[in-house]
Amino acid sequence: MDDRAYWNVATRRAAACWVLALAACASGCTTYVGTTARSFLGHVRNNPDPNVRYIAYTKLASKDAYETDEQRSEAVATLIEKYEKGREPLAIRAIICRTLGELGDPAARGVLLKAVHHQEPVVKIEACRALGKVGLPEDATVLAQTMTLDNLEDARIAAIEGLADLKTEDPRILKLLLDAMEHDDPAIRLASLNALRKIIGKDLGTDIAAWRAEMEPRLAATPSDLAAPSTGTSAADDAASRTSAARTSPSPPR
Repeated sequence: MDDRAYWNVATRRAAACWVLALAACASGCTTYVGTTARSFLGHVRNNPDPNVRYIAYTKLASKDAYETDEQRSEAVATLIEKYEKGREPLAIRAIICRTLGELGDPAARGVLLKAVHHQEPVVKIEACRALGKVGLPEDATVLAQTMTLDNLEDARIAAIEGLADLKTEDPRILKLLLDAMEHDDPAIRLASLNALRKIIGKDLGTDIAAWRAEMEPRLAATPSDLAAPSTGTSAADDAASRTSAARTSPSPPR
């Protein structure tokens, strides 16, 4: 992998993270939503200001905010309900997906499987990453479809990152990631390399030959193609997609 391409990608990703962090800090400095899950849930359920709700949804991602497992389960159920009702702005729906992933409750799997097919990139991207944290091994085929077929680079990268967290041992998925290390897009190459490092727990550098030699025993029984993943979006998702402009990263609603 070309070092210059590597650092260009890394710099771009770091800049994006800095912008999101700056926006979050700006919001946090002007709006107080409390310090506990109970307070955050109160804002999520009752506050009419979408900017305040956005912050509250974000704060719910912290596992330290919860006093009991029951309270965390309540938050997960509330997040799922709010997403499925489809009344929140797209940026908030994306943050709901992110928070569900951070909480890691398998109960969120169903809604995230739908969200990965959302037409709006801002939701799809967060859903792909979140599914990797709460999904089952068979969900790797869903993420693999996004990785290989989606037209948006950020969605493909998010799907790869989801596969890394899912840590599937499916040789078909491992082969996809291995082949993607020779992709024309340096960002795809880097994401695939990092995913393989995370999945197999080794770092063989950027030499594709070394990776192929390491992976050969795992790929011996690779089927010819991937199973077709299930699809589906809610009516609320479709309505939001038709009426909102696509965005590439969630930012507080205005």
